[in-house]
Amino acid sequence: MIKFFKRLRLEALSRKRFPKYLLYATGEIILVVIGILLALSINNWNSQRQLKKSNKVFLNKLLKDLDANEKRLGSLVYDSLNDDTYPALEEAVIASDSIIKLTYLGLNESHFDYIKSAPFFAGNALLNLNDNTYSELSNTGKLYSLGSDTLVEAITVYYKRGEREAAYNVLNAKNVTDGFIKFEDGFWKLMMDFNRDSLNFNLNNYPFYTNKNSKEYNDYQIGMDLVDGGQRQNMGKMKQIIIETKKLKEFIKTELQND
Repeated sequence: MIKFFKRLRLEALSRKRFPKYLLYATGEIILVVIGILLALSINNWNSQRQLKKSNKVFLNKLLKDLDANEKRLGSLVYDSLNDDTYPALEEAVIASDSIIKLTYLGLNESHFDYIKSAPFFAGNALLNLNDNTYSELSNTGKLYSLGSDTLVEAITVYYKRGEREAAYNVLNAKNVTDGFIKFEDGFWKLMMDFNRDSLNFNLNNYPFYTNKNSKEYNDYQIGMDLVDGGQRQNMGKMKQIIIETKKLKEFIKTELQND
């Protein structure tokens, strides 16, 4: 088409028909512009298609990360770990709270079996949210073209909260550790002696066990309260993150369906 207009333009110029020459020149320019716009449109369409394809891959990777987070946190809060080394946080919080209540009632020999075997410590597991895909998106700048503004904001808020809660998780875990330190010279030594040499163990050799006014007894109460409080705080935060994880998963699934 451009060659056709060019031939007409040259013929008009050779015959000194300037109005026709200008008309043909204008037509040639319009065709060039249309060609450029069409090429840009096709390139833009192809870029958008590639972006949607890439976004779909990343959103599915995010879903896998969130599935892993939900599974891990659910295990820590509600289920004992596979090797049964530690109880779930719910179980540990119930046990530590029960021990504290017993100390206020007054411990006696009949309580010892429960005291020495109660699953009051859940292991101080760190939060460790899986954020590999989020980090990749953030570091490459692809996060902000991932989808709607509300989706990007929801993803950002989720992982920023994870960073904040991870810091609190460490502080709460320290409270638990401080609790153990508080009663390590009294009740912890008592339980260690039983576990190491149960045949020769005699509870009467530890008079502080039933003495509510003894330093060891008070340290045990304070220490168990720190253990209970730290684990309770972490359990509450993990439960909330599980809820937020489920919400974000549904948001991403809806975004994928709309595409």
